[in-house]
Amino acid sequence: MKDEILRRGLNFDNPAPIKVIRHTKENTHAAEAHWQEHLRVNLLFNGMVRCFIDGNVKDLLPGDVCIVNGGEIFSTIPMGNSTEQGAPGMTLFIQYEFLKSIIPDYDDLMFELPNEEVEKRIAAILYEISDLADSQKSVLGSIKILEKTCRLIGVLLSDCARKRGSRDASLWKYSERQKEILNYIHSNYDKPIRQEEVAEMFNFSKTYFCRFFKRFTGKTFKEYLTDCRFAHAEQQLRDSEDTILEIALDSGFPDEQNFIKAFKKRYHETPGQYRKDYRQLNKIQLD
Repeated sequence: MKDEILRRGLNFDNPAPIKVIRHTKENTHAAEAHWQEHLRVNLLFNGMVRCFIDGNVKDLLPGDVCIVNGGEIFSTIPMGNSTEQGAPGMTLFIQYEFLKSIIPDYDDLMFELPNEEVEKRIAAILYEISDLADSQKSVLGSIKILEKTCRLIGVLLSDCARKRGSRDASLWKYSERQKEILNYIHSNYDKPIRQEEVAEMFNFSKTYFCRFFKRFTGKTFKEYLTDCRFAHAEQQLRDSEDTILEIALDSGFPDEQNFIKAFKKRYHETPGQYRKDYRQLNKIQLD
């Protein structure tokens, strides 16, 4: 794979096997479909976000919680004014190996929110954890977060856990198939990929493939492929010295002019200006 967008690794660089990421207005954006083995629990502070979890859709409002089990394909889209104003919130990641070590049958379990009362209890713990996020790299701060995380795990086990069943096996089959499709896209976004060819490659009819793909990612095939290309182009503009033409071709655009036109339409500035602004901002922060 060219990118690590599909299966996102996570660096647990805290003393405890947890990681807290706070999302601010500035860093809120749509999250491309991806998966990982660790358990994640999301809490929204403000705005509205639409979450796609293995084909299921949940709209988060302030105070709402979203649980993503390991292996589930997950993506988000800020909704309404959130696309411009941001959707602050937080994500708590709990390391798979840690969960497996304290819950022997962890691989056989799924966690789902059963009702609003349990969701509020989990949200209350997440708010406490968020307040400690700045101290998570210290031993004491990390231990305090771990203590609250263990309380959260207790709620998950007592009120949210259920055994995986035939329904999950069916969804897992589709989830694995979706991973194969996304893997193909992320490996070939620099080529002229056509939806019809991908549908045929994975033994779908064109009509069913359209529904299947939108259900799992929240986007059409064309939208997802375009976002993948732009994500690669952005990274190259920030981190490389490649020319605009080289970046355009390497990201799957037919030529420099098409790339500049599409980039300007999305970001309201040219790729060259984007690169210049990013480096100026980075220099200011370093100084």
